[in-house]
Amino acid sequence: MVGKWSWKRPLYSLAFIYSMLALIAWLLADHLIFQPPGTPYPDNRQGFSQLGEGKEAIAIFHLPATPNMPTLLWSHGNAQNLQSLQPALEYFHALGFGVISYDYPGYGESGGSPDEEGCYRAIEKTYHHLTASLGISPSDLVLVGQSVGSGPACWLAARQDHAALILISPFMSAFRSVTRIPLFPGDRFPNHQHLTQVTTPLLVIHGEKDKVIPISQGQSLFDLSPSPKKFFLPIPEVGHNDLFLSNAFHLPSLILDLLARSHPGDSR
Repeated sequence: MVGKWSWKRPLYSLAFIYSMLALIAWLLADHLIFQPPGTPYPDNRQGFSQLGEGKEAIAIFHLPATPNMPTLLWSHGNAQNLQSLQPALEYFHALGFGVISYDYPGYGESGGSPDEEGCYRAIEKTYHHLTASLGISPSDLVLVGQSVGSGPACWLAARQDHAALILISPFMSAFRSVTRIPLFPGDRFPNHQHLTQVTTPLLVIHGEKDKVIPISQGQSLFDLSPSPKKFFLPIPEVGHNDLFLSNAFHLPSLILDLLARSHPGDSR
């Protein structure tokens, strides 16, 4: 080591290293969190539309529900867009569910650049389109948040009426999915704060071998939830990207069961 030794030097070094890491986290957070895929939209535009124009445009995909069936407002994962999610949404629609999803700013044909606040604006605009323009009752609306989509889903759930919330491979917050503990300022998507304000029925699904977002994150969110009707479903032998390839659960049935359990007088 160069210079005279002082017990303060290690502290100064740690403070410098921490400051550099915090600055890097703050500057690169959005770039690391959001990774829009280049998947183009299909030529067949059935179900696709747009809310707003230019940088404020939000691309959506919507198919209506059959009578007496709920509508899913789906916030997709990081490296997805409406095109890659379309087969899953059409599968639910074939079973009678209404489905609507939206692309985050900078994804697909949505305008602008991706960031936390932009995702919040996008899901809120989609929610108001459903409830105000299409007349769908919040009591028929199930919020689904997958991976990074758990961020806008939890945020909306804390602010708007809905029937139930489903979180698939969620994180406590964006930074905590890596650091596990609160370490740097400027964290994104504080789900652990938003979820404490949500008392509607909750279902959390997480792969036991998830190396992207450890299952401990989903378990911690579940433990924090004040919902009187909440269910945690660990899926063995699967990770983050192969969760839906598992035959260990049937999500449509789980959704209908969650809604049935939430009705007063249900005996199950």
